[in-house]
Amino acid sequence: MAGGPRLGTFRLDLAYEGTRFKGWARQPGQRTVEGVLEEALGTVLREPVRVRVAGRTDAGVHALAQVASFATTRGDVRPQRLRQGLNALLPPDVAVSAVTPAAEGFDARAARSRTYRYRLWVPPVRPVHERAYVWDVRGPVDVDLLRQAAKALVGERDFAALTPSARLYRSCVREVRRAAWRPEDGGTEWCFEITAGSFLHNMVRVAVGSMVDVAQGRLSVARFESALAGGERRAMGQTAPARGLALVAVEY
Repeated sequence: MAGGPRLGTFRLDLAYEGTRFKGWARQPGQRTVEGVLEEALGTVLREPVRVRVAGRTDAGVHALAQVASFATTRGDVRPQRLRQGLNALLPPDVAVSAVTPAAEGFDARAARSRTYRYRLWVPPVRPVHERAYVWDVRGPVDVDLLRQAAKALVGERDFAALTPSARLYRSCVREVRRAAWRPEDGGTEWCFEITAGSFLHNMVRVAVGSMVDVAQGRLSVARFESALAGGERRAMGQTAPARGLALVAVEY
């Protein structure tokens, strides 16, 4: 049949707490962000809906500024009412902040860059209210070494050393445009922000864990740089916990 129903394309801006999700991507028998979002969309629009997303976050990773897109044959979509309907159906750890009509063919996956933030808790007293969103690191952390290690991440290179899944990629070359640590709340936290066109599986968490190993004397900066260049995951340090990581910006 020629043509067929005309599709309307929409952009969703949303946030979620990743603690109780097994990541973004739908998985049989698992609670995922994609799963609950598509279920809510299907209920409101009364048709099956598949979404595309800017960042396929892993289990336990949060998002403050996630972007998704979908197409629908419904011609009567009112963005404000759709947003309200979705938030009425979604669980309390997910919220849609905006629904916006998009140009035909808009694909949330085609973002120009993503920015992730990792929160490191450094005081000797463990966090209580922030415990689900930070990595409470035990022992002294040399922040100057953190900053030195972060400089080695900036630029275009093969980042195979920062993922346990290198064999799954055609290429592990990525361009990191910015990678830096900064203090928050007078040094109670140190936040790492990294911006790139795209990321490898666990790339940020392996980078952060390895930089903490540098800052606590288990790796030297030179060894960190050498391991990064060598392309072997086993030569890098630990993988930081998922709870400290959040997607904080997406640009098109």
